[in-house]
Amino acid sequence: MAETSIIVLRPSRWREAKSLRLQALQDDPLAFGTSYEEALDYADEVWTTRAKAAFEREGAIALYAEVAGKLVGMAGAGWSDRRKTRHVAEVYAVYVDPNHRGKGIGAALMRRLLDELKALPQIEKVKLSVTRSNEAAVALYRRLGFETVGRARRALQVDGRYYDLHFMELWLR
Repeated sequence: MAETSIIVLRPSRWREAKSLRLQALQDDPLAFGTSYEEALDYADEVWTTRAKAAFEREGAIALYAEVAGKLVGMAGAGWSDRRKTRHVAEVYAVYVDPNHRGKGIGAALMRRLLDELKALPQIEKVKLSVTRSNEAAVALYRRLGFETVGRARRALQVDGRYYDLHFMELWLR
């Protein structure tokens, strides 16, 4: 079995990141606020700008799991430079290809992401939202120390059906 590497993707590989993100939006529409159809409409400039910002750590970190040269997972976080909120990072875009789930890739991505955030002196707290029905993700976040701090009822609507979100947070310091 090929080894999994957690990497920061070079901006030149933005097409691979785009492909994985579109796959994620199709596979797990409940895990993202953006729809597949919306993301399809993004110009290539949007994808390249995001890839460059994440690589250069300009308010964001994007990590990818790679197996045998193929991207199979991702996790990201972003933060603001605003004085009142610059101590908080928000996790987004956590996804592992269904063919690679159950192998600890999601946990490895999240652990590395949290390590990267801990290395940023201004970040004190990490927050995220997760669909209540995504029990595997909720369990992973709890194992990593996140606590549920709230709930939004009917926060997402996918195919005419509503879904609640958990709001979770982890204090780093």
